[in-house]
Amino acid sequence: MAPASVLPHWLETALKALRNGDIDGWMSMYATDAVHEFPFAPEGSPTSLTGRDAIGAYMRRLPSFICFGSLSDVRARDVGDELIVEATGHHRRISDGAPCDVTYVWFITRRDGKVTSIRDYMNPLQLRRIASS
Repeated sequence: MAPASVLPHWLETALKALRNGDIDGWMSMYATDAVHEFPFAPEGSPTSLTGRDAIGAYMRRLPSFICFGSLSDVRARDVGDELIVEATGHHRRISDGAPCDVTYVWFITRRDGKVTSIRDYMNPLQLRRIASS
């Protein structure tokens, strides 16, 4: 399937919730037994979160230092229950409102309409710089 610049409705809905600070809305896309992995996580950061509760606990701390914004340069490949997304996130740092971009590559698997796995190849050093400023 050729890449598209439009995300599937279910993901766009979850991202809209995240942009609005609605972590529960974001979490609604996950299956109870979902796994969210960070293969490039630096030492001392989680490399894998197992279960919707663990993922939610991680996500609930993010709005304290980052205001999620729009995505650009979106390339999505949606094939059945598998989705690959490449994008650049345009966010703002909470401490001073400074713009901060984060590059994403997500490999997402779903079952029965819910996300069961995300391999999140986001650059964790970009996020760490945002959090430490």
